[in-house]
Formats: sequence, C-alpha cells, structure tokens
Amino acid sequence: MKVKKRLFIIIALIIVFITSVVVWKRHITEQQKTLTIGLYTSSSWDVPNGHQYHVIDYAIKKFKKEHPEIKIKYEGGIQQDDYRNWLSEKIIENKTPDLIIVPNRDFNALASEGAFKDLRQMMQKDRIQPAVFYQSTLKAGQYNGQQLALPYEANPTLMVMNKTLLKKLKIATPSENWTPSQFYRLCRRVVYSTKKRKYYSVTMNYNWQDAQLAYGNQLFSKDDNNVQLTTDTARKAFSLIENITNDQPSYNVTSRLFDKGSVAFMPLGLAQYRTYTSYPFHITRNNNFVWECTKMPGISHALATPMETTMFAISSKAKNAQSAWEFMKLLCTNKNIQREVMKTNMGTSVLSSVVNSLAAQKILDEKVISYHNLTTKKLDLIMKDGAISPKFKSYNNKLERLDYKIQNALKSGDLETQLFNIQLQVNQTDEE
Repeated sequence: MKVKKRLFIIIALIIVFITSVVVWKRHITEQQKTLTIGLYTSSSWDVPNGHQYHVIDYAIKKFKKEHPEIKIKYEGGIQQDDYRNWLSEKIIENKTPDLIIVPNRDFNALASEGAFKDLRQMMQKDRIQPAVFYQSTLKAGQYNGQQLALPYEANPTLMVMNKTLLKKLKIATPSENWTPSQFYRLCRRVVYSTKKRKYYSVTMNYNWQDAQLAYGNQLFSKDDNNVQLTTDTARKAFSLIENITNDQPSYNVTSRLFDKGSVAFMPLGLAQYRTYTSYPFHITRNNNFVWECTKMPGISHALATPMETTMFAISSKAKNAQSAWEFMKLLCTNKNIQREVMKTNMGTSVLSSVVNSLAAQKILDEKVISYHNLTTKKLDLIMKDGAISPKFKSYNNKLERLDYKIQNALKSGDLETQLFNIQLQVNQTDEE
C-alpha cells in the first residue's frame, strides 16, 4: 500500500509539473506574440482632434498584414496630463508597455532613468538612415550619445503676421531669412506708426527664449549644464526682448489682441496655425484680416525655430522588443503612415520626403481659407531651422526656474542689472 501511495504521489507531482511547464510556456508564447503600447488619447498639441487613435488603428491594420500572429494591445482613455503618472505606475509595477509614446517634455527625465532601449544597432541592421528625418526631430530622441527614441510627429513654431495691418502701415512683408535686427526695426515701426490708435508689434509669447535662439545662443554649458546669461551673445538677445517689451504700450499683449487685428506678429505652433486658419475654427474667431506666416527671425546659421517633437521609444524592459521595433519603424518611417499623421494630427511629418510632396501640399490646403496658404517649400525651410533642446535630466526644472526669474525681471524693468544674480541663483541649485 505504501509503495502504491508513493507511486501515486510521484505521478501526481509529475502531472502538476508538466501542466505547470505547459501553462508557463503558453504564457511566455502569448507574451511574445502580444505587443503592448503606451498611448494617450488627447492631441499632443492641444488642438481639437476627434480621431485620436485613427493613425494607430490604421497602422495596426497595415502591420497585421505582415505580422498576423502578433496581437497589439493599448489602453484607451488616458489623457495626456495623466499619462506621465500612468506610465510611472506601470514602470514601478514592472508592467511597462513594450512601445511608449514620449512627449517632448518627458523625454529627458525618462531617458536619464534608463527607461528606453538604445536603437542604434537596430537602425544600423535595418539600414535606417538618419538623413531621412529632419535632424532636429531625430536629435530630440538622443541622450548621452544614444538614440533612445524615433520622431513621430513635429510641431514647429511659425511667425504669423497680420498682412493687412502691415500693408496699412506700408510695411513690406519680411522674407524667410530675416534677422533679429530686421525684426526689431519692423516692431518699432508698428508701435510708433500712429498716435490715433494703439498697435502692438508682437504678442507676449515671443519671449526671451525665442530671442536667445534668434542669436544662436547656447544657454547651458555643455561641460557642466550651468546656465550662461552674461555672454555677449546672451546680452544681445536679452537686449532685443527688453527693447520690444519697453516699446509696447502694454506688457500683456495677448492672442486676443492679435485676433482683433491690433498686433502685427504672433508666434504660433503649426498645429494651432492649421487649426485656426481652417473651417470652421477660423470663422468662429471672426478674423477679418489676411494672415501670412514665415520662419522665426534668426541670424545666419542659427537654428531659431522652437520645435516640439512627439516620439516613440522601446521600453528597456520590453517583453517583445523586436515586434515593438517593427511597429515603431512603421509609425516613424513609413510614408503612408506619416501622411496620415500629418493629415489627422495637425502637426507635420518628421520625414522630409513626405513634407516635400504633392500629397503634403494637398493636406495643408485642405479646409484652409484660401489666403492662409502654407507651402511645403516654406514648411521644409522651417523644419530645417528647428532648434535642439539641451539633454540633461534637470533641464526642464532648471528652465522653469530661469523663466520665472527672467519674466519677473522683465516686468520690473531691470533685467540687465539682475542677470548675474539670476545666473548665480540658478546655478547654485543642485543638479539631479
């Protein structure tokens, strides 16, 4: 009896072991065949978008034709403002999605924490040439010499002009290659054109950071990430923003004043420009003047265009890294997908071949009021002018502190005398 009982126990243990192995293998196989993606539902650029998942769903259908065995899962309904917290929780729980959408503002912090896989070997293996992307968008995904993300969509800043007001004041529309000095001369002419009515040169969102970019100044040292506010180039840029601010009848020159036709210039993201120069949003804003847009002013060879880039990265803990790479390639390098990005999301493709196409021009012209045309040639120039943000963990926090202090100094009218102290205070903060 004891022998039979022992034999029964051994057989039972063997059955349990085999069953466990089969279940475990099935689970691993299922994981390997499932690609998880981290996404948010709202627009990256805070513009109306009733088709939040259109491009992703379109890409999934295309992907499934080549990889029918791969299941793709993403969690819907996550707002962009909640996305960082959601992703942080997933990382802590060791449930990080294989493929992650990465907003521009979150990249440095996540990259510094080792959240992403280096893509350089994958790019070399599949012969993905860096030159296919606009360089500022590709460099947005670089950190410490590694390529940790590929660009998916971009939102460059344009300089929008009230062409009707400029014509009324007998001021010629500036070219794409205007300098900061030319920009200031035009601003001064607008402000001092008449005493009967107040005209404003530029909205307050043309800020000190734009002026620094216009002069090609590097605010942060590459050696120690310390801020540099007292160099000759930095002072030229600060002088530009001080002069513009002091000349204006009011400090608070808002976009509403531009909408009323009282302001000559206003920086605006491409997605916002496309939204508010198209039907029906243009009609609701009640603009009764002609808009025109051009590149941000800058000296020769300066990259003067602020550029936001949304990227995709593969989690460093991805369970299905190869499938994540294949799907990422489709999203970021396939021309059909990139055209859908441009059409649906109101930003622009990160591929120069897509931007410089007849299809792209049709997309830019779609639903747009006729006199607000933006050509692909002009957009290409703007994309090539994209600025590249510094890459270190505390960059966003440091820039926020710097912005707060400089804005206060501008309002009080003594920025020049405060520059050295602001530099000291910001550099004394501990690097994270």
